[in-house]
Amino acid sequence: MRTTRLSRSWIQERAPSSRVALVGALLAVPLVPSQGPQPGAPVLDRYDFSPGSGLRRDLPMVLREVSGLAVTPDGRLFAHNDERGAVFQLDPETGGIVKAFLVGSTGVPGDFEGIAVARGGFAMVTSSGDILEFPEGEGGSNVPYRVHATGLGLFCEIEGLAYDQTHDEFLLPCKETRHWDLRGHVVVVSVPLETMRPYWVPRVFLPLEDLRAHGLDPSFHPSSIEVLPEDGTLILLAAREAAILELTPQGRLVAARKLSNRDHPQAEGLTFLPDGTLVVADEGGAGRGRITLYPPVKTPQGGRP
Repeated sequence: MRTTRLSRSWIQERAPSSRVALVGALLAVPLVPSQGPQPGAPVLDRYDFSPGSGLRRDLPMVLREVSGLAVTPDGRLFAHNDERGAVFQLDPETGGIVKAFLVGSTGVPGDFEGIAVARGGFAMVTSSGDILEFPEGEGGSNVPYRVHATGLGLFCEIEGLAYDQTHDEFLLPCKETRHWDLRGHVVVVSVPLETMRPYWVPRVFLPLEDLRAHGLDPSFHPSSIEVLPEDGTLILLAAREAAILELTPQGRLVAARKLSNRDHPQAEGLTFLPDGTLVVADEGGAGRGRITLYPPVKTPQGGRP
């Protein structure tokens, strides 16, 4: 793992030119993300985020600290909580638990901040950037797991995990940056599944000042990320700012939306159901956690929800 000053040749060999070097300021290499093709209508235009517009489903108390959401290829919704390796399949219509299984013999402890489905299995990430891979279990079972230490915790606090099937990479957003070279930006780092070693070149390196043009203050602390498999669009959620960003696969900001603080006091997870319904999970504080469903209210050209 490379955490020291990196050579220009190493960056050119390992990093696609459409990304900005994590240590770009140290190298004084002015790398800029490719703008890529111009997108159509923003995905977020399909949803009504006005106060009270979502369909709220309270979760059982065991998910009071619900943290991440993911959907399997066959359309099942899964969630996890914050401090223990327990995974829950949810009924999105009721918020009820369909089944639950443990990662490890008793549910491995950890500060878990995101879940994703990849290559027929599951993965969860800790705030320090450790990625746990494990298979799906039957209800009431426990499953074995592997840990991949990415070392990303040296640079930022990780919160959120998504799988980009186009590039066969995990995407990990930085909630809080710990390196001066990253400050003032929304940062998302990619970890290829082939090596499970992070690229030291972020997939997303978005100046926070760019948010002003979309009606948001220049502050965004990601709590979740999702990748739309149809075109690689990136959707980022921030609990602290109660806001959602939409970016191109190259990291260009397309749209931003503010959420109701009353509806979303602590939005920690986000995903999409097969019919296009956007699902947001909120921690419950002293009460119950919950999920809120936002069915698409507008069908884009081409008919895809």
